[in-house]
Amino acid sequence: MTENSLPYSYDQLPYASYPYANSHPRNLAALAQLFGMTPAGLDRCRVLEIGCAAGGNLIPMAERLPDATFVGLDASARQISEGQKVIGDLSLGNITLAHQDIMEFDAGAGKFDYIICHGVYSWVPPQVQNKIMDVCRDHLADNGIAYISYNTYPGWYLRRGVREMMSYHASGFKDTQHKIDQSRALVDFLASAVKPHADAYEKLLHEELSILRSSEDSYIFHEHLEDHNEPVFFHEFVSRAESRDLRFLCEAQFGSMMANDYSEETRKTLAMIAPDMIQMEQYLDFLRNRKFRQTLLCHRDVKLDRNIKPERLRNLYVNAPLIRRLESESDDVGGTERPEYIFDHASGQTLTVANPIQKFALEHLAELWPSDESIERLADIAFDQIPVEARPEREGCRQELYETFLELFSANLVSLNVGPSGCVPGIGSAPRTSPLVRYQAERGSAVTNQRHETVRLDEFEREIVQRLDGSQTIDGLTAQLLELSVTLETESTDEGESGQAKTPSHDELRSVIENRLTRLANTGLLVPDRQVDG
Repeated sequence: MTENSLPYSYDQLPYASYPYANSHPRNLAALAQLFGMTPAGLDRCRVLEIGCAAGGNLIPMAERLPDATFVGLDASARQISEGQKVIGDLSLGNITLAHQDIMEFDAGAGKFDYIICHGVYSWVPPQVQNKIMDVCRDHLADNGIAYISYNTYPGWYLRRGVREMMSYHASGFKDTQHKIDQSRALVDFLASAVKPHADAYEKLLHEELSILRSSEDSYIFHEHLEDHNEPVFFHEFVSRAESRDLRFLCEAQFGSMMANDYSEETRKTLAMIAPDMIQMEQYLDFLRNRKFRQTLLCHRDVKLDRNIKPERLRNLYVNAPLIRRLESESDDVGGTERPEYIFDHASGQTLTVANPIQKFALEHLAELWPSDESIERLADIAFDQIPVEARPEREGCRQELYETFLELFSANLVSLNVGPSGCVPGIGSAPRTSPLVRYQAERGSAVTNQRHETVRLDEFEREIVQRLDGSQTIDGLTAQLLELSVTLETESTDEGESGQAKTPSHDELRSVIENRLTRLANTGLLVPDRQVDG
């Protein structure tokens, strides 16, 4: 950002611009609330993103929150131009992207409720890192929250060795694409040629190879071949923030701060050697060999309460990818025995509950996925389904769920956010996606769902999504796609012969479209029916 080579490299090979769910103000505000802050409401908040690339993170926020204000800065003129075109095409009036060196940040830009800096801090020189902290200090609102991601030690010590080897090998080539291809080839060669059973080194190479094989060229170039990539220990990052009158709030992924995955003996030892939160976080990094952090900061003088009370979940929205096991079904909630109810989580874990309040709330969440519901509404739903003679007090029902969801949130089994996501769990009579999703589907395979995540579409799904403006039923979509002469592939034969392309009947195509729409709904891409988009 201060060296000519840096903006040039991002103009030459733009970094893929995607949404980062943990950086969304819905998440940041919820976390701040848990620690006793009073964050700005999302409806009219001001958001700044430093290093916004082409707006892949900021533009979906702006579409989702039309009354909020968004400002993005980046040193790459090419990426800013790309983002500005998207903004213009979608007629978004609440977002501005500017080609600007952060070192020249406008002192009159005002205050921001949320400042986001993803994928920048570790990849710029020290003077730019200092400027990022200065901007957060000087332009963060009183109850504002800054999100900064960065590479960390000790995890990056081993990875740094691979980076240096790749950089050394790539230095012999001039062309950017050649550098990337040769870097891939080097790690492939090392992983295949290193002596078997070489312990940690062999494992490291194979881990890096698996990452590189699935990574885009832009990631490889900017992560491993750029001049700057300076990881830090967590305690060093916090010290730098404190020197700028900022303080550590928490991590953007709350569950990563918990030591629940370790034995009781380990947790006791941690409590002895790490009496405060900063030390605890650093020792957890040592244990986990952590490579990357997404840290939230606030002003030094903000009062935080680290003793999180369950009632601080009030008015938050919750969701979870759950499926209830039918074999555990029992409705005798008013009897003397309390049956267990088992839910399967998408992570592979299971939740077993005997409390009918928890059972009815989790059951409703399972039906709602990928949408969400306020905890108060879930408590009312559970309250109404419990037989009158077995009902607790309504407020007691809420308190039970506050405690339950705080525990599940700590274990990464539910998400908590301020405000609803805006997606719907079913197809509906006239399925619809957001204008941004339809725009993205017309231009590529990556689209942004209502949960601020990237979803990949195949070619057929792209054709479907482009038509989901709320004006068509499934039959109407089927008729439109039949006019395009789409083909479907038949199943492979028992003899192993591959399927053949065939023109489907109306009913065959309708069935396939319905299945794909169900997938789109399950991935959070469908939004409520309303007046047809024009």
